[in-house]
Amino acid sequence: MIRQTDNLTQQSTVEEKQSPGIVAPSMAIFTLPKPFVHPHINTIQRNAIASWKALGPQVETILMGSDSGIKETAKEFNTRYASDIRCNEHGTPLLDDAFRLASEMTKAEVLVYCNCDVILFRDLLQTVQLIQSDERMKSFVAFGRRTNLRIEHEIDFDHPHTIEELLTQAKSHGTKAPVVCKEYFAFTRDLFRDIPEFAVGRGNWDNWMIAHAKSTGVPAVDVSPMVTIVHQDHDYQHLKNTRLNCYVSGDEARKNQKLAGGKNVIGGSTGSWKFRPQGLQKVRAGWLNQSFWLDFHRFAKMVARLPFQR
Repeated sequence: MIRQTDNLTQQSTVEEKQSPGIVAPSMAIFTLPKPFVHPHINTIQRNAIASWKALGPQVETILMGSDSGIKETAKEFNTRYASDIRCNEHGTPLLDDAFRLASEMTKAEVLVYCNCDVILFRDLLQTVQLIQSDERMKSFVAFGRRTNLRIEHEIDFDHPHTIEELLTQAKSHGTKAPVVCKEYFAFTRDLFRDIPEFAVGRGNWDNWMIAHAKSTGVPAVDVSPMVTIVHQDHDYQHLKNTRLNCYVSGDEARKNQKLAGGKNVIGGSTGSWKFRPQGLQKVRAGWLNQSFWLDFHRFAKMVARLPFQR
């Protein structure tokens, strides 16, 4: 099937790869943004994309979807762009198509699916490069917990001191999310070529990503000790229903759960490896994994709030 992408952006990227002295991308970040309509959603999505662009020429960014403002934002930030994403009967983009298209659009060794409200820093790129250098990690998926922080303004990522201030603010005022909350997956391009038809932004698919990798013997590396990511807090006015309906009890969430073979809450929240300052270490698998149970209070608190959040 021939896929439709933005020809101008695609052509310029190909020319850059072929030009002497230009660094070919080793990592490609792809995302399915929300419409750039609500002022605060617009701000935090622009912050996320700007942070990804600031990672350098070895990182490629791909925006996907036909919702309001996505194509225009891709042009402004000079990112790759694809509008031709299949949707379900509710109009929700399907992740299997996004993952497949991302693989077709880039030759990067590592692909990263990331939610478009998340700020990334160079420690993710550096950590992934360290994982790649380990001979035990021919294939892998890396993930980590987020730090929640309320941000109301656009950030200039061209200045190092701004990034340092943001990291300091995240450390002093941010809150750790439960380990069940996953905002990104960095994986070698041989993986996830044929995932189920999960609906984006609904529950259960993210847990499947880690649980499935572990069940097939692929290292699932928790890089939380090495990588800081900032999830920019926001309300949920863009949702038609409560977060509980969206992520747990709604038709799309239930379909995701069926496709995933269950909720996979524990198996999908904990890695088979953890990257600590001492290096890569295997961790205890199954129900005895301490990472989930030591963090259970955060998970329980989050679940209790779901019915009341819109």
